[in-house]
Amino acid sequence: MYFEDSQWDDTLIGQFYERVKAQFPQKRQREVQEAQVRFSQAGELAAGVRRLPPRIQFVTQADDRMIQLNRDLLVVNQLRPYASFQEWENTLFKALGEYQDLVKPRTIARLGVRYIDRVVIPAPRVQMEDYFTLYPQIPATLGAAHGTFMLRVEIPTRRQGHRLLVTFGSAPPEKPNSTTFLLDFYDVVERGGEVDLEAIRSDVRMAHENVIEAFEATITDRLRTLFEPNEEQ
Repeated sequence: MYFEDSQWDDTLIGQFYERVKAQFPQKRQREVQEAQVRFSQAGELAAGVRRLPPRIQFVTQADDRMIQLNRDLLVVNQLRPYASFQEWENTLFKALGEYQDLVKPRTIARLGVRYIDRVVIPAPRVQMEDYFTLYPQIPATLGAAHGTFMLRVEIPTRRQGHRLLVTFGSAPPEKPNSTTFLLDFYDVVERGGEVDLEAIRSDVRMAHENVIEAFEATITDRLRTLFEPNEEQ
């Protein structure tokens, strides 16, 4: 969640930690850098890296959940193992309540819900269409096989104000004789206006529904059998 006009100062980090340390006892700092590319009027290219203010991370003892804090920014991560949307949502709104009470942001500019799925198929080579409905298609003149890849597409949603970005690509294999892919779904809502908890809750749930619908539309029944337990066993 990105906010605007927060009453921020560095003492708020310690105050926030005191409120959450019972569940998030580990405190870390993460350096953040942003790549920049500029074109001059003469057509010359200049590239560089800009260092952004560090994010402060509060992590559970089990390293399975994390809150990240910065000026006008609140991030709540559910790490592996993923429990449930309801559990993550509860953590999110507890953190948001503490953030709002301490930092008092005037408005919320944008929020996003992101899922990153690591898909491991127990085969060294796969036919993409057997497992996915979204995949790179190579012209026959270039041959049927391809190596590493990354696709990114913005998919329209039925819910007004939401944009769903889907990124699909190959990843280093986790196990011998296996193939690994990453499916990344990121639903973004440009909010604006006051920090209304019920409106935010509605947007978060809509974003979650968008991600679930896109995920189900992106995979085949053959891939589902790898995720779901066999009831006959």
